[in-house]
Amino acid sequence: MEAVSINQPFLTFMTSALQNIIDAVNHNADILEKHCLEGICVHQQTSPSLVWPVKHCLGSLRPLIETYDSSGNKIGHGVNRQTQTLDFAELSFMVPIAGYAILRF
Repeated sequence: MEAVSINQPFLTFMTSALQNIIDAVNHNADILEKHCLEGICVHQQTSPSLVWPVKHCLGSLRPLIETYDSSGNKIGHGVNRQTQTLDFAELSFMVPIAGYAILRF
C-alpha cells in the first residue's frame, strides 16, 4: 500500500477551518449560558426549518426577538402575529435554517 502525503498548505487550511468551527460552537455556547439565568428566554433550533415555534413564557405579546444562525451570525426573521400569544411566538425564515433566538420583553 502506498502512503499518501498531505501538503502543508492544505493541512494548515483544514486546521484553521476546524478551529473556526470550534470557536463558533464555543461562542454560541457562551451566549446561551450568559442569557439562561437573566430572565431572558433562549430558544435553540437544532434542525433547519422555515418556521421556529418558540414557547417563551415571558407574558408579552411583542417581546424583542433576536435570531442567529448556528455560526452566531445575526439573521432576519418574520413573526406570525396571528399565532402569537403571551407565551408563544412563531418565527419564519426565507430558507430552512438552524440557530437560536433570544427573546426579551
